[in-house]
Amino acid sequence: MAKYYVTVANIMTQATTVFAQVQTLPDGGTSSSVKVPPGMTKISVLGVALSHNDISVIDTGNNFTVQLSGTGLVDGIQEFLVGTLACQEVGTSVGASLSAEKANYRDVDVKLKPGEVVISAAYDGTDPGSPLVVVTLGFE
Repeated sequence: MAKYYVTVANIMTQATTVFAQVQTLPDGGTSSSVKVPPGMTKISVLGVALSHNDISVIDTGNNFTVQLSGTGLVDGIQEFLVGTLACQEVGTSVGASLSAEKANYRDVDVKLKPGEVVISAAYDGTDPGSPLVVVTLGFE
């Protein structure tokens, strides 16, 4: 079980297939990277939540990838498929609909050394209209 958690989020406004840093802290501040906490030797938990932000573009489907990089990774860049979002028009008009999913957490084993971890995210497919990604790393 992880002993130290860091959460960051971003509204993804970049083009498809382009990694951009996920760096907005829960208090609205900005973090360019996460310093490996003293005594921590691995990331053992990866948590991710995905959502449409303002407006979702119809007839889209996207895969989302989180990339970890930086001087604190023993084995270099690591990438994880973290989920999908889709939006489809039904019938001849678009009605209001809302669906919510809880964050997904999974065990990972990313070895660390003193340094920094940069969290980035990308998506592929048709531009879905600025989705939101939230990432939590659990250190131990």
